[in-house]
Amino acid sequence: MSNVQKVSELKKVIKNGLTPLINNNYIFLDLPYYTNVGDILIWQGTLDYLETLPYKCLYSSSIENYKKPEIDKDVIILLIGGGNFSDLWYRHQVFRKKIIGEFPDNKIIILPQSIYFKDEEILKNDAAVFSQHKNLTICLRDQSSLEIANAYFPNSVNVLLPDMAFCMNMKKWQKAIKPTENRILFLNRNDMEKNQNLTYDIVPHEAEWHDWSTMEKTTSGFRWFCRFRGVLHRVDRSFHTNLNNYVSDIAYKKILRTSYIKKGIGFLSQYSYIYTTRLHAAILAVLLNKKFTFFDNSYGKNSGFYDTWLRDVDSIHFIREDK
Repeated sequence: MSNVQKVSELKKVIKNGLTPLINNNYIFLDLPYYTNVGDILIWQGTLDYLETLPYKCLYSSSIENYKKPEIDKDVIILLIGGGNFSDLWYRHQVFRKKIIGEFPDNKIIILPQSIYFKDEEILKNDAAVFSQHKNLTICLRDQSSLEIANAYFPNSVNVLLPDMAFCMNMKKWQKAIKPTENRILFLNRNDMEKNQNLTYDIVPHEAEWHDWSTMEKTTSGFRWFCRFRGVLHRVDRSFHTNLNNYVSDIAYKKILRTSYIKKGIGFLSQYSYIYTTRLHAAILAVLLNKKFTFFDNSYGKNSGFYDTWLRDVDSIHFIREDK
């Protein structure tokens, strides 16, 4: 199957599975106010999908900027998807449990996530909290995560759906695509999710090794923005204002989200071949109609997603282990 055919297929899966669930106005929480392009692609794909629905977003927020809104019981709560339904990036789980406690009567939908817990006791404790909610839907990005959800979260509605980044309207970003050059990229993560059991010897010596450019270095403008937010935070504490949240909302929703997506698309599009350890570099490569080699991560998130949705795509070479 071609990249173009796969994107069309996965968009239909999301539309058919998710659209019946979102049947009212909603709020949209856990927005990624940080520099990981992958999570921002999820954000953009979700926004593009939600634009196809006849309902309004009444409020949206990151974890840091969240202030409990006053909403009616028929308003739906959407929690962004990703790979942080886990004890590795636990602040997102803490936030989800907070929202579950604050809105016992509202429908809550957790958009497509991968599940992974090193500590089963933490998983069980989280499951006990989630089980208290009477109208919870958890969308899972891979078959393994769905099986975990069915075992530990039997009181929720558990739905298998692809990553929301596949819903990105790429027509909006055509100007960000750069001409392809005869260059090879190894987009390589260097955090706790990197698979240390792989040697990556198949990556050609001439490949350029990078992570997302937004994560490798910060611009002087972004450093200035962070310092300015620090000043606003002190003002807020002294005068009980909300300037820091107001400014960061504008910055990420109106400027940085678009800027990071353009950088990510411009970065990947210029390479003739890509090797990557990052799931969303792989997803963006599919969206850009690129050929690439995809490595598993430390706990099988990438292989789970590949096996569930991408194994029939002709342009992908997947590596689970060194041969």
